[in-house]
Amino acid sequence: MTRRRSAAAVLALALLCAAPVALNGPVGAATTPGLLACSGHVLRRPASFVIACADGNTVLAAIHWTAWGPRTAAAVAAFGANPCTPYCAASKIRYFARATVRLGDPVRTRYGILFSTMTVHYRQGSRLRTFAFSWKGDPGFKGTRAVPRRASS
Repeated sequence: MTRRRSAAAVLALALLCAAPVALNGPVGAATTPGLLACSGHVLRRPASFVIACADGNTVLAAIHWTAWGPRTAAAVAAFGANPCTPYCAASKIRYFARATVRLGDPVRTRYGILFSTMTVHYRQGSRLRTFAFSWKGDPGFKGTRAVPRRASS
């Protein structure tokens, strides 16, 4: 794949993830946590997701959600990360198939209830690796408060 095609594929993935998802779903959707997309839209069970909004160098693709509840969500996905070797612009995203994804720690925000943490376990060769991420420092999470253990439905 040429560098131009690779860049186009990354841009297409970023645009796909930025597309809004309708929030007028089933009753209780307002209390079901979501994910805040780079576009500022709240997503639930997205098929793909850009984790690193600033540069798009960390993504989830081909996501298969196995659970999405009031406290946690779980999925299997292709985890993509740019190793930035020798530097980010000179390298491309490498995908790790069958990564497990866990979302947790829902908080109330100005966007509604959002998952604030993500843990991804993936294999790099024979080694098990972990990628952990938190949105708690994100300005969109400013003034957040924890959701009580027994979230209303």
